[in-house]
Amino acid sequence: MDKAIAGFLALALLTAAPLAGAQTDTERAGARAAAGEGLKAFNEGRHGDAIDLFTRAESLVHAPPHLLYIARANEKLGRLVRAREAYMKITREKLAADAPDAFRQAHTDAQQELSALEPRVPYLTISVKGDGASQAGVTLDDKVVPPALVGVPYPVDPGEYRIQASGKDVKSEVATVMIAEGKRETVELLLASAPGSLPPGASPSATDPAPNSAPGTPAPVDPGPKSTDSGPGAMRIGAYVGLGVGVVGLAAGTIFALQSSSKRSEADDLCGASGCPKSKQDEVNALDSDADSAATLATVGFIVGGVGVATGVTLFILSSGEKRDSAAIRPWVGWGSAGVSGHF
Repeated sequence: MDKAIAGFLALALLTAAPLAGAQTDTERAGARAAAGEGLKAFNEGRHGDAIDLFTRAESLVHAPPHLLYIARANEKLGRLVRAREAYMKITREKLAADAPDAFRQAHTDAQQELSALEPRVPYLTISVKGDGASQAGVTLDDKVVPPALVGVPYPVDPGEYRIQASGKDVKSEVATVMIAEGKRETVELLLASAPGSLPPGASPSATDPAPNSAPGTPAPVDPGPKSTDSGPGAMRIGAYVGLGVGVVGLAAGTIFALQSSSKRSEADDLCGASGCPKSKQDEVNALDSDADSAATLATVGFIVGGVGVATGVTLFILSSGEKRDSAAIRPWVGWGSAGVSGHF
């Protein structure tokens, strides 16, 4: 049986050659070799490897049998949505009148298997309620759901999902739902007040600027209530506190910056010079997400550290005991910048 299928794939690629004259002999031979290894992996139950190998073969020479086995392997792994799309790609292809019999057989098989798969695909509807619902973003297992899909049923793979909505100053509780094959589930997320929340994917730079400030102007930070003791002793204590906060912030920023760089390197190593294989895409996406989070924390650490050091140094100078009339300082932070302004 395996030999028959292997012969089927080889014949498909051989007869496809006249239809794909742009490929070289080396590419066609490579596609046959990758497809043969992919078939072996499929029969051995190594469905992730099969997807990778048939995807490589398809990138060299297009043949519906490649897509057919990609669909079947995804179906075996429970990735029903990806399987459905691969089947549909085959059925939507218009075959030429002189198309090889192998292509026509793959087209027929895809139609039959797609019809059997359709009732098994579950659908999820996410509904967001409450003030700010129209501007809120939604995440599914920490991945952003396109706004166009919120409020309408869309196909998902069977399994358990964590869903949450958030917007400016509002956020919902995390909802957990288990979706079985062939089921349709609706999840309603109720927004509640949560100061400081941002829609998924938004950055702090997207928030409204401080009142009466021009766009791009760093937002002043309230230095807090004035101390009733403004003598040199109090300033010296404040200087030490500021310097301590600054050192901790800079150290944290450095650590997170190194973590971000490490995650980027790991993702690049997985991809290699020839691009990212499908089997590694989820892992690469996770590493990129971790790198982005670490980079954001590094930026916050450097901003806090810079403000702390600048404030500490200024207070240390002012605590020298020399009286200065109308001395005033005011630390400020902006997105990606920080400093201290004032007069002495």
